[in-house]
Amino acid sequence: MNSKVDYPVPPSLVAQIGALYHGMYKECDKIFRGQDFPLQMDQVPVLLILYYSDGASQKKICTDLGRDKASVNRTISVLLKKDFVKVIQDPIDKRKTNVELTASGKSAAKQADAVLVRFDAVLSSELTEEERKGFDKIMLKLIGLVTPC
Repeated sequence: MNSKVDYPVPPSLVAQIGALYHGMYKECDKIFRGQDFPLQMDQVPVLLILYYSDGASQKKICTDLGRDKASVNRTISVLLKKDFVKVIQDPIDKRKTNVELTASGKSAAKQADAVLVRFDAVLSSELTEEERKGFDKIMLKLIGLVTPC
């Protein structure tokens, strides 16, 4: 990881969080490419939502990730082309669809999860337990401020 610290421009909190977000995604993409992983980091959250929830509706994926429908639909299209998911129409309400992982999708999700667990451990190792607890508390507070009810 790059230890170089750039001083963000005001508004600094927005810039710092943005720099952290983009830096983490770029570093994860680099790790994934190094392992010949077939997805980009921005597609992985959809894969992992499906993995941890054992399938979900497209609406639930949008809500859980705070992403718009078009973005989630693009990611699902990529996952479909790679045979990582199957889309199943709700038998009762034909307007609803559920998305489930295929066997290869579960395998990819396990691989992505393992990479992210290791990456999380590297990030966490830079913080004391007290700093980590404080960071978690602050992040949850900020997420609550920007997340619609």
